[in-house]
Amino acid sequence: MVSDRVSRWCRALGALSVGVVASVVVACGGGVGSGGTGAFASGPITGFGSIIVDGIHFDEGAARIESDDGTGRGRSDLHLGTMVEVESNEIRDGAATASQVRLVSALIGSVDSVAADALVVNGVTVRVNGTVFDDRFTGGIAAITVGRVVEVYGYVSSTPAEIGATRIEPKDNATTFKFRGMVASLSTQTRTFDIGNQHFIYASSVSGVGELRDGAFVRVVVGTQPDAQGRWIVSSIGNTGPGGGDGDQAKARGVINAFASNASFMVGGVTVDASAAQIEGGPLAAGLRVEVEGRLQGGVLIASSVKVESNNQQDEIELHGVIDTLDPVGMVFVMRGRGDRVSFARAEFENGTAADLARGVAVDVFGQLSADGTAVEATLIRIKGK
Repeated sequence: MVSDRVSRWCRALGALSVGVVASVVVACGGGVGSGGTGAFASGPITGFGSIIVDGIHFDEGAARIESDDGTGRGRSDLHLGTMVEVESNEIRDGAATASQVRLVSALIGSVDSVAADALVVNGVTVRVNGTVFDDRFTGGIAAITVGRVVEVYGYVSSTPAEIGATRIEPKDNATTFKFRGMVASLSTQTRTFDIGNQHFIYASSVSGVGELRDGAFVRVVVGTQPDAQGRWIVSSIGNTGPGGGDGDQAKARGVINAFASNASFMVGGVTVDASAAQIEGGPLAAGLRVEVEGRLQGGVLIASSVKVESNNQQDEIELHGVIDTLDPVGMVFVMRGRGDRVSFARAEFENGTAADLARGVAVDVFGQLSADGTAVEATLIRIKGK
């Protein structure tokens, strides 16, 4: 089964005369190099066997895995809904070998309030729709309490200033908080700026201060308590967009953070020129979730296509592996090396039936996230055998 997203990548690859995808150089942590043979993809993880991002299967077995500040992480930190940036070799037949996987969360902070479809974390609204909840949050959003510290992955919107969460997990041991978004109201005299409705103050010696300018899309690390004026005290700043390199193939999936015209807008920190692009589902405007494909020229994504996605769009989840534990009464199993619960109550089967499910059986699972965000509801299970 090959998704529409994979098909689009494969068609694009086939159209390239050199048969390669050039990289996007990411300023917040290296890159495979402008003009080099390789590929870059960003978005939430939607499957495993190898990690699946934007419909591409990336073998991450030998990749460096890190946070967006460069801190090393492990494969066990990669989960459904985790937003990542992947650098790899050439994509062939919808697959590639990753050299680097970078985890890119949008927010770390304390929960101020909880509603049925949203949280407020550090004063920032976090929308919950198609959100994966860590298995430590049994029951999904209902298990999150005021005062709990969480890490949020998702799509950052500047108009309005909020996050569409793709994954939420506990971060009880956090010694710093984090924000991601667009700088506004910068004053170099008072050394203050805003991101959304939150206010920040920084020292001139803070790492990354040179990245600050109105309209810049940045990552800001702060202390866990604001000052007496309610301003977050900044400890470091990082640039989150691509660098100034060129590339034959680039892709960005996210929310339009700022929009001047089709020839100049920003998607998750990537500046886009779509003046000559084929636009599906337009007109374009700030706040829309989009998928952009094209080439990178001087750090600007020159788009060949822009597709507007529904904010309610559910990604297909794809899991490949071996069953580790099975609950035949609850019609749920867990795959080896994964914590994700798979419900097969409504699944169709290939190469067998539900009676063939057992510990040690290899399966391919296709489905969608459950309504509470705590399990994968399989629509198709392909039994591969023991």
